[in-house]
Amino acid sequence: MDIDAIVKGRRSIRKYQPQEVSRQILEDILATALWAPSGSNRQDWEVIAVRGEKRDQLVAIVEGAKHHIQPNLEKLFPEKIIQLSMQFFKDLGGAPAVLLVYIPCKESQCETAQDKRGRFRPDVQHFDRLLSAAALIQNLLLTAHAHGLGTCWMVGPKYVEEKINDLFGMTDKELVSIIPIGYPDQTPPAPPRKEGVIRWEGF
Repeated sequence: MDIDAIVKGRRSIRKYQPQEVSRQILEDILATALWAPSGSNRQDWEVIAVRGEKRDQLVAIVEGAKHHIQPNLEKLFPEKIIQLSMQFFKDLGGAPAVLLVYIPCKESQCETAQDKRGRFRPDVQHFDRLLSAAALIQNLLLTAHAHGLGTCWMVGPKYVEEKINDLFGMTDKELVSIIPIGYPDQTPPAPPRKEGVIRWEGF
């Protein structure tokens, strides 16, 4: 697969086959994903790969986040989509493994009274780390797709982050995202791309 096909072929998968994903395949995917760019090349990230009993405990915690996201979904989607989303939060689509991406924890020092540059300066490292983690996650999603696996980038579980951190003993890290991963049991259609989001100057 060329890069164009990989990027355009990737989908958010919310239904998975029960087949396990081998540790070797996950190691290969993560080894490639970790080549993502990072701020000042600090590579300030940590990934936890979970399956088995810990995966089941994680799913039980993540289900608690669905009540927080439902009001937002109701503003955007029809009832059918909302119900599918709620079901996904209940069982993560049966994904046999889950990846969690963390960055070092840092309390925000932003004050609304400061100007934009003043608000950005004290929090630049945190901003840097978030962008770096996002690059890692994108690499992960694309590499997984190239290996015939499906993924879904989830930030809704942030609502129950404290319970997730307790499960894995994370005391000095911030959860960025959790990513169910497995062999797809669906082929979602490609959502349309928005137009008019690129501005050209000097061309």
